[in-house]
Amino acid sequence: MSSSARRTVSIAIVDDNSRDRDRLVELLAEYEREHPMQYRVRQYSDGAELLENYQPDHDIILIDIQMEGVDGMRTAAAIRKVDVSVIIIFVTKTAQYATSGYAVQAQNYLLKPVSYFAFQTELTRSLKQLKRQKRASILVGSRIAPRRVDIADIIYIESNKHKITVHTIDDPIVFNGTLKEYEDILIERNFYRSNSGYLINLHHLVAIDGDDCHMSSGEYLKVSRSRKKGLLEALTNYIGGKHL
Repeated sequence: MSSSARRTVSIAIVDDNSRDRDRLVELLAEYEREHPMQYRVRQYSDGAELLENYQPDHDIILIDIQMEGVDGMRTAAAIRKVDVSVIIIFVTKTAQYATSGYAVQAQNYLLKPVSYFAFQTELTRSLKQLKRQKRASILVGSRIAPRRVDIADIIYIESNKHKITVHTIDDPIVFNGTLKEYEDILIERNFYRSNSGYLINLHHLVAIDGDDCHMSSGEYLKVSRSRKKGLLEALTNYIGGKHL
């Protein structure tokens, strides 16, 4: 991905009221007219729908607190177990339900009916936060034709027979190299060497299933026995917020 390319912001809208979802979509369109941006919106009718096969590929989640079934607070708590980076903004009819948002590291809340001024203020704040999160990047590829990619977009790096494959959310990048040189760079960026052939991004680690790492891409990568304890410790620290 070119460093000059404009990122597409992934936004999830979760509300069991279709009119309230439509209102947020309208506000997004108005914001885009005033502040050019590229975004992708996915709508969910309740918390259970969002949580079903959840993948940590959203940038911002706008979620109603009071919903039938799995409410917004329980949904956010479940998300935080697998995704510590996504920005969560509660949307609610009364502020009293949003006061415990700190427990799930919610950024803020919007009161219904949501005004454009409040929406604009919060979205601008969120986009600035995203820029801080995404700013870090590295050069990958051959020395002749290097590419700059956002570290947050790297799912994992694979080494096989002197070939390095950087698996990103967009496409794989293949070139000659060693995994060690990237491990030295990325170990402080919440990457972990799960075995001799994989350097995984903890942000894209959905779950540890036996001896496999379930990644956000849907792939399962083997973790060696000798490294599993260290991986669990690294993941615990990451989820605990020590990466901030």
